[in-house]
Amino acid sequence: HGKLFCEVCFFDFSAVYGQRGKGFIECHHNIPLHEEENERKTKLEDLSLLCSNCHRMIHRKKKWLTVEELKNLCKKIKTT
Repeated sequence: HGKLFCEVCFFDFSAVYGQRGKGFIECHHNIPLHEEENERKTKLEDLSLLCSNCHRMIHRKKKWLTVEELKNLCKKIKTT
């Protein structure tokens, strides 16, 4: 679709920051690198594109949330 946006909250850096935000997004490893004992190639499906806020919320506490868990949390908050 040609746009970079957060897979959780749909934040688009380009829409908010214009040219400065164009092409910017954070990349999250869905399979934590420290959990791998052997060397492994990262595939696109192993990654999620997140805004800075959502990325921090995933990593805020040990046991990290999955992207799906954070999406569900955001849905619950929006409906209350």
